[in-house]
Amino acid sequence: MPIVVERKLFATGDSLAVTLPKSWVRYFRLKPGDTVEITADDELTVRVKKAGEDRDRNIDFHTDLT
Repeated sequence: MPIVVERKLFATGDSLAVTLPKSWVRYFRLKPGDTVEITADDELTVRVKKAGEDRDRNIDFHTDLT
């Protein structure tokens, strides 16, 4: 079952950013410098990739882009 949370966007330079909940950061063992892949289609999907790992760990965020 997906976990849904709301996060507020904030300005950083000429862009917008969003933070991840601390519990997700701990669960996925994320660290500064880790890579995420963002796919924009009808929804936004964020895939977390750790260097040197054979499998991806996914966090999927979905939003309607229409």
